[in-house]
Amino acid sequence: MQFDVAREAQVVTSDLVTVWLARGEKVGLTSDVGALAQALIDRDEWKADAKNAVLLYGGKAGKQRLLLVGLGTGKDVTSETLKRAAGITLARAKAVKAKRVGIVVRGVKLAPASVADAIGEGFVLGSYVAPARKKTADKSASLPRVVVSADKNATVVEAALEHGRVVASATNRARRLGDLPANELTPTDLGAQAQAMAKGTGVRCKVHRVADLKRMKMGGILGVGKGSAEPPVLIELHHAPKRATKTVCIVGKGITFDTGGISIKPPAGMEEMKYDMCGGAAVVGAVEAAARLNLPVRVIGIIAAAENMPGSRAQKPGDTLTTASGHTVEVINTDAEGRLVLADALHHATTFEPDAIVDLATLTGACVVALGHDAAGLFTRHDGMRKALQDAADASGDPLWPMPIFAEMDEDLKSSVADLRNLGSREGGASWAAAFLKTFVGDVPWAHLDIAGTAWGMRTREYLGKGATGAGVRLLVKWLEGLR
Repeated sequence: MQFDVAREAQVVTSDLVTVWLARGEKVGLTSDVGALAQALIDRDEWKADAKNAVLLYGGKAGKQRLLLVGLGTGKDVTSETLKRAAGITLARAKAVKAKRVGIVVRGVKLAPASVADAIGEGFVLGSYVAPARKKTADKSASLPRVVVSADKNATVVEAALEHGRVVASATNRARRLGDLPANELTPTDLGAQAQAMAKGTGVRCKVHRVADLKRMKMGGILGVGKGSAEPPVLIELHHAPKRATKTVCIVGKGITFDTGGISIKPPAGMEEMKYDMCGGAAVVGAVEAAARLNLPVRVIGIIAAAENMPGSRAQKPGDTLTTASGHTVEVINTDAEGRLVLADALHHATTFEPDAIVDLATLTGACVVALGHDAAGLFTRHDGMRKALQDAADASGDPLWPMPIFAEMDEDLKSSVADLRNLGSREGGASWAAAFLKTFVGDVPWAHLDIAGTAWGMRTREYLGKGATGAGVRLLVKWLEGLR
């Protein structure tokens, strides 16, 4: 999607002019349609409430088009408000086949850079179209060129628009990976997609295959992948700027399809298990954004990718396996597979001696029961990471909610035949999973994000529709930027 910055006098010549208006503000356009819009407001026939929009026609033969989009009270307008306005504007622009959309914002207290960043992010997120395989070609309207008004600070606005575009494009990459069907995104395919991203960004990518996993003694990943004809892989992505002073690892669960294995899931809704790799997709997107923004932090992305299938060689309840850290695990339930692949990936992350580790995983249905589809669970015993990630979530619109890891769980996860068992009790299942993962990070500051409720199935927003959401990409970028 293309963006331009221009003076307001040029912006208002667009074939669709849009004024995003806070309550109590004047439309401020001298055109016929501008006067019509102001008259509607003066007569109290239209209110600038958030998300309230009206399309007006005026001038000779009605050729002037003005879209009013309400923002609510000016002091309460946030980046989220503006992203939703962008989604509304893009939908209307496509409906009327506008080729050039001019954006004028009135009455917002945010800094120009924050406004422009939200505009760029909102429009690009709103432009996403999920991959589809239909006989009839998609005839959706082409995307308009967006021109943003800036009589001052044009350079700042241009840079902020580009920042929003980069973050949203990386999020859209994660969304597309999540939306691909499992027959088009095997673990090997996910590795190829990561390599393709790396080639265009200067990121170094390495894909560890089965022989490597055996050499690295990654019994968790190998155990989960045993039942599938598709081999598992471990993907490494390295963004390594020369001036970096911090190193962080972001680790993602990449189960490209999850039947539950021998502990097979009920058939209803199983098609959604193509989304079980959304943590891995978020890692791909976050590393891409870090590279394109040239963030001065060494970022190592690690994705444990496998299919969890009930084949003749699949691991069984009661089996034991040895993870890369040397810890042995009794498999109580093969549908608790995400924590097994993450155990190896998290241990691998510690070998880089990072300053912090964050993992993302569609790990438990229990987290969806606890939080619904409105927030991901944030699990950590490190107060500094809890605050930094929560702040990043609040600023990015990628919501988190803090959840506990009780100390007593460490003892309760012990097995009589191995060091650990891969399942706690039914109650508090998301916390049990986090307690299991904590074993494999040692003393490194670590946080676990359970995105099972937010990776798909979230409430639709004006700029974020159904399907994969790219959960985690935007908040990770905010978090990484705060580490400078």
